[in-house]
Amino acid sequence: MEAGLRALRSETDELTFVGGEPLLVPELGESVRLARELGFRGIGIQTNARLLARADLARDLAALGLTDVHVSIHGSDPAVHDYHTSVPGSFAQTLAGIGAARAARLTVVATTVLTRSNYRSLSHLPRLLRSRSVAAWHVAVPWPRGRAFAYFDRVVPRLGLAMPFALHAMSAADALGLPAFVSGAPACLLGPFADRALVTSANPARSFAGACEACPARERCSGVDAYYLERFAGDELTPRAPVAARTLDPASRLFVGLGELAALPEKLEPAHEAPRTARLRLPVLSRPAPGAQEAKRAAPKTGEALREILPTLFEDKPES
Repeated sequence: MEAGLRALRSETDELTFVGGEPLLVPELGESVRLARELGFRGIGIQTNARLLARADLARDLAALGLTDVHVSIHGSDPAVHDYHTSVPGSFAQTLAGIGAARAARLTVVATTVLTRSNYRSLSHLPRLLRSRSVAAWHVAVPWPRGRAFAYFDRVVPRLGLAMPFALHAMSAADALGLPAFVSGAPACLLGPFADRALVTSANPARSFAGACEACPARERCSGVDAYYLERFAGDELTPRAPVAARTLDPASRLFVGLGELAALPEKLEPAHEAPRTARLRLPVLSRPAPGAQEAKRAAPKTGEALREILPTLFEDKPES
C-alpha cells in the first residue's frame, strides 16, 4: 500500500479510496493516516456511508486525515433507495452516516446513478441532500458492466426518456444552491447543463451514433457506451452547438481523487467504434404475436378451434 501511495503522490495531492465498500477494510484507517503523512491534502472514500455512524468511525477517520466522503444515494425515500440496495433499512443508515460525517466536519458529496427505477423521482433528491448539508451532487449515467450489464434492460434507462428528468432535478438543485454535475451523458442531451459534464477515468469507453459524425460538439462530448448503442442505436442523439469552454467550477473539485472526476477536457478520444447494428426490441420469448392474431375473427368459437390454438391443453394426461 505504501509504495502505491508514494507513486500516486508524485502525480497528485488528492486521492479517493474506492472498490467495494472501503469501510469494511480493516486497514483503511492506517491507509488514510499514511496518505496524510505523505502530503495528500484531499483524501476521500467512496462509500454507502452505512457504517460511518457506528462507534465514532467518522470522527476517528477524520482525525487520521480523511477529508471527503463520496456517498452513493439512489433515491429520496426508503422505497426507492432500499429497492436499489436490496437492503431494508439502508436508506436510514446512509442518512445517519451522512450526519456522522458532517458532525466530524467532513465534506460530503453525493452520487446518484441514473436508473430505470429512479429517474422519475430524482427531483425530490436535491432538497433532501441540501437539508443534510451535502456539498455537491453528481448524477451518473450507468456504465453497463458487471451486474448492470447482466441486468441491462432492468437497470439502464433510455436516455431520451431519463435525461429530461435528470435535468429538471439539476435545475431544482440550482434553485436550492446545491452544485449539480452529470457524467456519462452526451452533450446533445444536456441542454443548458452541457458545461456541467464531468468525465470519469473509470468509465472511459465512448462511442457515437451515425448522427454524431457531423456534430460540432463531438470533440468534447462524452459520447455514450458502446453497449448502449448496441441496445438502442442512439436514435435520440442529434448534433448540437459546441460546448462552451469553461473554467473548472470549484465545486467539482469536491469530488477529490486521482482520475475520479475531472473537468471535461478540450478533446476526448473514443475508446472504440460504435456497433454497426442495434437491437431495437427486447428479446421475445414464447408467443411472437398477440393471441388475437392467432385465430381469425370468423373462426368458430368451439372446442376444436381452441384445440388448434392451444393444443397442449388437450394432450392426454397419463393416469396416476
